[in-house]
Amino acid sequence: MAEMNDRIVPLEEMDDFEVADGDPDVRGWNVIASDGRTIGEVDQLLVDTAALRVRYLDVDLSDDLDEGEPDRHILIPIGYARLDEDDDQVYVDQLSTDQIRTLPAYSHEPITRDYETDLRQRFDTGFPATSEGQTAAATGEDFYAHDLYDEDRFYGSRRSNTEERQRGEGSGERHVMLSREELSVGKREVPAGEVEIDKEVETRHVRREVPVEHEEVVVERRPATPGMSAEARIEGDEVHIPVTEEEIVTEKRVVPREELVVRKRGVEQNETVEADLREERADIRREGDVRLSGDIREDERRR
Repeated sequence: MAEMNDRIVPLEEMDDFEVADGDPDVRGWNVIASDGRTIGEVDQLLVDTAALRVRYLDVDLSDDLDEGEPDRHILIPIGYARLDEDDDQVYVDQLSTDQIRTLPAYSHEPITRDYETDLRQRFDTGFPATSEGQTAAATGEDFYAHDLYDEDRFYGSRRSNTEERQRGEGSGERHVMLSREELSVGKREVPAGEVEIDKEVETRHVRREVPVEHEEVVVERRPATPGMSAEARIEGDEVHIPVTEEEIVTEKRVVPREELVVRKRGVEQNETVEADLREERADIRREGDVRLSGDIREDERRR
């Protein structure tokens, strides 16, 4: 019987708990796949009761993705998704719509360790295959010590902006958040073509020289000699001598000539990925007799 992981529960089942101040409540937000298609919306947040941190998004899939299962849900590790900077939407940049269809369904039953380990392997290809020892460790602290389960990666600047805004209210402080873009590179398998092998029948004309034998009748006349039988008589008579010959008999049969062995092999090659990444920098300008102090770079001090 599969062992249950009692520490992961939906937020709605936790009495007196709610989304932390400064974190947007993403329940009801649309989820967008890497191909730009809306695959569903966030139904629930699954919380690690031991660490009081969100570990999974419960996504209610759109009807055209239910794969014959009405009201089909899936789980996405919180660190695998990201929030839109401006709009209330959730993005999974490395999952296409087709890949979403292959994820195991979430039935709202208590999560088993086998289920959670299998789900981890879908998002983390380097995670070892399930074994007795691995399954037992599926809910340990080391299991969640991975970017997949880091909710800070999910909330990102949306959390930081809210916290900074709350700290700055009524204090006379103003906070400017500087951001930069990072390049995330993943891999996925796509069809590259196919190989077809057809057999064609070719007809060729052959000729062989085959020796055959036949019998011929040789009639030799010899004059009578003394001493021959005296039984000679004059009457009609016939002598029948069968004559034979060889005839050629041909037969065709199918024999193996050669076989083709077809296999696939993986060939690795390097491809260069290029992108233009943007980074925000502060341009500090002074007007009048204003002195700057604090953590200011030397090039900014000289302006």
